[in-house]
Amino acid sequence: MVSELQADQNGYRYDEKHPVTNKPWQPIPGVIKNLAKSLAAEVGDYNYNPETCLINYYTQSSKLGLHQDNTEVNQKSPIISISLGDDGIFLIGGKRRKDPTKEIILKSGDILILHGESRMFYHGIKGIILGTSNLLKSGGRLNLTIRQVY
Repeated sequence: MVSELQADQNGYRYDEKHPVTNKPWQPIPGVIKNLAKSLAAEVGDYNYNPETCLINYYTQSSKLGLHQDNTEVNQKSPIISISLGDDGIFLIGGKRRKDPTKEIILKSGDILILHGESRMFYHGIKGIILGTSNLLKSGGRLNLTIRQVY
């Protein structure tokens, strides 16, 4: 995990220190911060301040149910997602959980930005397609999700 702040999954809040070690999170590397700022500017957010970068690893059996990213204080700033490794089957719906979803295949190197109306759309990961990339030795998918919290 690299971040200035990180979500505490027990309370859906963002903390400056690791809940076990009580040490500050590792800072987000400059190259990631600069990329995120540049991408946010592409969609019109010129004041984007990346405060957290969640790194998830997905195996063949991994899934992520439909959800909204609604724990941030600032819910207008874009959510930036960078996919690395095997293809992921991304689901995106609408503002309500029961809205129909569409599948989008996210390949290694793809960037997805939820902003504007889509910022609060329900989304998730249906699954991973193993063997579609040789980036990770043992296969799987890494996803970097970058957010401005405040």
